[in-house]
Amino acid sequence: MFSILHSIRIAAILIFVHLFFVESAFAQKDFNKKSALPLPDHIVVLIFENHSYDAIIGSSAAPHINALANDSNGALFTNSFAIEHPSQPNYLDLFSGSNQGVTNDNVPSNYPFTTPNLARQLSDYYRSFKTYSENLPNQGYDGASLNYYARKHNPAANWVGTGTNQISNYVNQPLTNFPTDYSTLPTVSFVIPTLVNDMHNGTDPTTITIGDTWMYNNLNGYIQWAKTHNSLLIVTFDEDDNSPVNQITTIFYGSMVKGGHYSENITHYSILRTIEEMYNIGFAGNAATANTIYDCWRLVDHTGVSNAVNNQNTYQVFPNPANDKLDFSFDNNEGVIAIEILDAIGRKMDSYILDGTTEFSLNTSAYFSGMFFYNVIKNNKPLQSGKFIVQHK
Repeated sequence: MFSILHSIRIAAILIFVHLFFVESAFAQKDFNKKSALPLPDHIVVLIFENHSYDAIIGSSAAPHINALANDSNGALFTNSFAIEHPSQPNYLDLFSGSNQGVTNDNVPSNYPFTTPNLARQLSDYYRSFKTYSENLPNQGYDGASLNYYARKHNPAANWVGTGTNQISNYVNQPLTNFPTDYSTLPTVSFVIPTLVNDMHNGTDPTTITIGDTWMYNNLNGYIQWAKTHNSLLIVTFDEDDNSPVNQITTIFYGSMVKGGHYSENITHYSILRTIEEMYNIGFAGNAATANTIYDCWRLVDHTGVSNAVNNQNTYQVFPNPANDKLDFSFDNNEGVIAIEILDAIGRKMDSYILDGTTEFSLNTSAYFSGMFFYNVIKNNKPLQSGKFIVQHK
């Protein structure tokens, strides 16, 4: 009897060990895929209106957009699709992974929403978001339209409030507040032209050229800066010209982009998920099941940032491996910083806010043995990232 029980115990242990290593292998495989994503300092998303892929790509009416698509720092997605028609639901899809039950262009009757969204996700993880809307009369303006500004193209306006998943009206800014010092941009920005300049109003090819020229006049400075400053521009469209196919132009452009034409199928949900995964902020709505865009990046690094981003501070982490405690020691720390702890597949486990202190001890006694990652963040920018091992005695 004892021998049988002993054999069962041995078999159970062997099965557990096998499953542990299988799960670890899958987790490491998933993490290695995530490690192919960069961590941009800034992302600017420019959204145009109501034109199909074929109306833009190869068109002499859009020389600047086509130049981005064929540049060594530009990735053109040849199978990019909007989710639905008309305009407003697609903006909501891109911002929150869902149309929130909105199927038209009217001001939603049930706003403010309380569902997860990109602005709140970024804020919860010590990062930032703003929408810069052309002709918005003032910060937080909540009207439906004014001087060709259209609220239906400004999805963040639907979450302004103080409740669950809601955001400050500070995120809704006029385009005139778009900074000329691009290093002061929020982590992610949406840029929304008026109906005159977003290719919505007018007759082709004139309306295409107006939008294309608007992009050059308003964002070329950022475009050139992004090539050398770890930043990204995303150009996309809300929908096509109301066809059932709904194929649109999407271009990624920046220092971390590996130029080329990419044929993978992507949607607004894919763009949202890719941004979310870059910053490890979780997934909103249908982004949770969308595909991440992995194959257009130059940068390959487990943490997405250099361990020497900030030359004025040295962050030491010891002992490594840790048992019950991991100590962080900073040469100097002026102001508030955040420390994030993530597991081996990038899921956030803990976060801490430190104000001016130069030492911090992380209690690891409740952590399972294995590999973890940390991010040190100041003013919404990563200062240092690294990994550590927990090995209980």
